[in-house]
Amino acid sequence: MNLFRFLPPQAHTRLKLGVYLCAVFMATCMLGLAQTSSQSSSSSDTTDSNGATPTINNPQNHNVSTGNYVPPPPPSGPNVYYNHRWDIYAGASYTNFLAGPALFQRSNLGGWEAAASYWLGWHWGLMADARQYIGTSGVFPNANGGLPIPPCQPFETTCYNNPTVTGPRIMQYYFMAGPEYRVFRRARASATFHAMFGNAWGIFNSAHLTGLNVQTIGLFATQWTFSGAIGSTFDYNYSPRIAFRIQPELLLTHYGGTAQQNFGFSVGPIFRLGHLDTSGGATPSERKHWHLHNPFHK
Repeated sequence: MNLFRFLPPQAHTRLKLGVYLCAVFMATCMLGLAQTSSQSSSSSDTTDSNGATPTINNPQNHNVSTGNYVPPPPPSGPNVYYNHRWDIYAGASYTNFLAGPALFQRSNLGGWEAAASYWLGWHWGLMADARQYIGTSGVFPNANGGLPIPPCQPFETTCYNNPTVTGPRIMQYYFMAGPEYRVFRRARASATFHAMFGNAWGIFNSAHLTGLNVQTIGLFATQWTFSGAIGSTFDYNYSPRIAFRIQPELLLTHYGGTAQQNFGFSVGPIFRLGHLDTSGGATPSERKHWHLHNPFHK
């Protein structure tokens, strides 16, 4: 279609000449810019503004002259890839506990905790945990170990061997295991959720209460019972293999046939060991296909 047929002959010739000149000018400018860009890029590869050869950030000494260098993927944080297989944790622990079904005074118990996590992948792992809590507990008002006070003669041994019981020592041991899920991993920190279940061994007649029925002064009887821990962990990365952990939890027990829910807390170092394969596994052609053996197939 001729766009210039509606114009007068002189205007028609001038307009066509102007369009051709503009096209030639634009092509010349584009060619000049392309040559300038190639020259500047080639010169910047060898020298900088001061004429010196710039240094290349290539700590592994890869071959960059042929252009086949592909940088590795960035880590999840500074030198922290979260591709470890094991987390080993050892910390100091605390819990607030009611040592009897009808007591009013709660106990502050402290102790230790040791845990290990085996990571199956980026997010899921299996966690096993052992811990001990120890402290003192309030009891019912009592005299003579909860027994009637007999008339005591001076220096009568059988009478004074049963003093009033106050603040007896109690202990708990937990042995649990369960799943762990990593919620996020960042440059300096990571967080997980876990739910562990197992058994607890509560000792309420230790020390000078040996032989005394501790239930007469309001304590639970010494026993094994169900235990659980539902909580989270917050790890602050100190180095690729060492971090500092804060771990709040809800502790569950079932002493005396009644359910207890208590707050727990622990802090301590975490050590990362092993290597987790995060390459995605073998290709489909390399995977082994397992099937039932056919005895008629040779």
